Amino acid sequence: MNINRKAWSTGLFLWALALAVGCQNSGAESTEESAETPTRSGLYQASELALTMRDMAKDMESLRQKADEGTLTVEEVDALMQTHQAMASDAPTKPEDIKPSFAGYSEAYLSQLEDLRAAIEQQVSREERLDAFNAAIATCVACHQDHCPGPIPRIQKIKVQP
Repeated sequence: MNINRKAWSTGLFLWALALAVGCQNSGAESTEESAETPTRSGLYQASELALTMRDMAKDMESLRQKADEGTLTVEEVDALMQTHQAMASDAPTKPEDIKPSFAGYSEAYLSQLEDLRAAIEQQVSREERLDAFNAAIATCVACHQDHCPGPIPRIQKIKVQP
């Protein structure tokens, strides 16, 4: 029994030593690797348009409550228009999947944001502001029905109930 205990202790010691040496080496390697950041082929690379669309969804989700409360500002809508206009010129994941109608949806969405901006600026009723906010969301849904239906449930959740 003494021999098994000694073997086990020796094995445990060697394992701990290997772990300690491995941790020291992996820390050095990880800083070298992060400096180089090699690209591995075969991994999904999101297109410019996909990244913009994700940002658009996050932006609208973050402003949903402000729209509902009536605290959405002209400056926030201006920021949306500034950043979201990139979708019109961003490279898509699969260019062959982009139909001619995409440009019209893009213009309509930006126009809806202009209407939302005007509604806030003119201090119209809460219902009219929500109609303007929801119209922009409806344009997103309509476009995604033609081009990429996957995100529709997420987009529909952004709509504010009057």
